[in-house]
Amino acid sequence: MDKERNKIIASNIRKYINESGMTQKKLAEKIGIQPSTMSDYLNLRSNPSHGVIQKIADVFGILKSDIDTTYKVSNGITTIYNQLTNERQKRVLDFANEQLNEQNNKVLHINSNNIVSEEVVVYGYASAGTGETLIDDVKFKTHYRGHIPNHDFALQVNGDSMEPLFEDKEVIFIDKTKQINSGQIGIFIINGEAFLKKVFISDEGIRLVSLNPKYPDLFFDKNHDVEVAGKVIL
Repeated sequence: MDKERNKIIASNIRKYINESGMTQKKLAEKIGIQPSTMSDYLNLRSNPSHGVIQKIADVFGILKSDIDTTYKVSNGITTIYNQLTNERQKRVLDFANEQLNEQNNKVLHINSNNIVSEEVVVYGYASAGTGETLIDDVKFKTHYRGHIPNHDFALQVNGDSMEPLFEDKEVIFIDKTKQINSGQIGIFIINGEAFLKKVFISDEGIRLVSLNPKYPDLFFDKNHDVEVAGKVIL
């Protein structure tokens, strides 16, 4: 699979996860893979097989081509090609080979630069445990391997309470916002410390949930000051 196709597949999987309200972990369980493998697919560290894509489509009750939209294009090309005369098919094949050679030359040029990661500025820490002070100045720079989404700032996760989705020391990307919906994962400021948690909102207050079951939920009624610093980009 090429990189653009992988991006399309990952983006569509994220879309259907968000629309369904399902977690990445739950989807991974339903199709019989590890949550870390699902995370690799969504962050372009590995590629889902055609069989995995079909299983994901079955879970959401959609077509495989709704996830891998390039499949629609491929089928369309084949349908048109089969209607051409032999001479016109040869012209199409010659043109396709020219395009492939041009593409491969560009890929080789990129590979020669050994581009395997990108530098990310990390602005602080978010606790997946007991809380971290979130500081606005630059803390450090690191190289991130994988797709870097558009984001407002990046943080490093400290702790294991959000495993298996987020591991200790993992870099996460944040959209800066004061608005967040129930069921989403965000950065929350409590008594000056930043927490990475999944939030559930009710009339009684808000509940901050760790994905690691060994950590208890944190509940705050409406009298507590809980600030939303941003929403995690999944």
